[in-house]
Amino acid sequence: MRVSEYNLFKNLSVGSFALYFIFNFIDRGISNIFLLIALLICLIDYKSLFDSIKANYKLVVGIFLFSLYISYVGIYHDSPIRELDNYYRFLLLLPLISISFNDRNAVIILFICAISALVHAIYVNAFFDDSFRLHGTSNNSITFGHMCATLSMICIYYIFYKQYKPWINAASAVIFLILLFLTETRGPIIGIIFVVIYLTFVLKRDLETRLKFKTPIMILSILLVSIIVIPNPLGERLKDISNINLSEPLETESYYLRERVYYLAYGIEEIKDNYIIGVGPQNVQNRMSESLKLKKINRVKSADHLHNDFLDIILKFGIMSIILLFLIYFTLINSKNNQHNILLNILMIMLLSSQLTQSQFAHHQAITFFITLLYILQSKNKFS
Repeated sequence: MRVSEYNLFKNLSVGSFALYFIFNFIDRGISNIFLLIALLICLIDYKSLFDSIKANYKLVVGIFLFSLYISYVGIYHDSPIRELDNYYRFLLLLPLISISFNDRNAVIILFICAISALVHAIYVNAFFDDSFRLHGTSNNSITFGHMCATLSMICIYYIFYKQYKPWINAASAVIFLILLFLTETRGPIIGIIFVVIYLTFVLKRDLETRLKFKTPIMILSILLVSIIVIPNPLGERLKDISNINLSEPLETESYYLRERVYYLAYGIEEIKDNYIIGVGPQNVQNRMSESLKLKKINRVKSADHLHNDFLDIILKFGIMSIILLFLIYFTLINSKNNQHNILLNILMIMLLSSQLTQSQFAHHQAITFFITLLYILQSKNKFS
């Protein structure tokens, strides 16, 4: 392939992916169109794709094994394809593995995303109307909250670890955190805490100035104290956690907390008898509904996912599914691309923590968001 042709495909794929990412915070319909365009360009540029696949053959093998297993269990339970499609995202999005970004592109895109999300929030009057939780361009506030939290942590990475364009990244991080507050989503706080602790240890190891590695912890402390002390919707929802009735968890006043407590208990109970092959993704809601009727519980509604991806996937597909999923995760963060190891770890922390409180495979936008970010940070050839 000639150099000019290679550069053309590279620029087109990067541009299409950038527009996909930016429109995630403007209009999801347009965003999906650019994602399809990026996938098509990567397939056309098959030589670069083949190099990237060879460089990440262990990851590709893991993805194929996971996809084959999901297909087998789906056939066994006679599951409709709509119940399986999100679990094929690793395979369907694999061509994006040939796309690479430099720091300059990443920071510019982060800033545009932040401004776009802010304008969207202003447009829907999220700052002055407290009658609803901001969900941005997502179907629910939780997805949008996890997206904002993840991008804010990437900005923190660029500020403290890369020390690249700190003022631009600081502005982006602040915007994303403000929007996170408006979503009133508690789950992302878990990931933020673990990422800041991780970054602190990394900075202590890699930097000589003690102030630099202490700064993230100081910022985290200020952030958490502000959430609790300064009146805000997110802070009030966090305080609800302390009101969980441990002796009678289903009597907890908060509907959302009561719902999650039951889902976790139900999932563990069902897995005990169905851990080998699961119950099938299309059967979870009906089985849960029957369980609620049997136990005469009327303060919780049945759902088709457990708001915990790890329990959810085991219940639906059996224990082997989580083993194969973790194999993919392990391979993703063990990329040969040493330049991005720290950032890959940060993204994985945010993904894993988000899956503790949300079934990301039940939401197309959420799982696509994380997979695409992890893919573009993988090695592009065997020498990288």
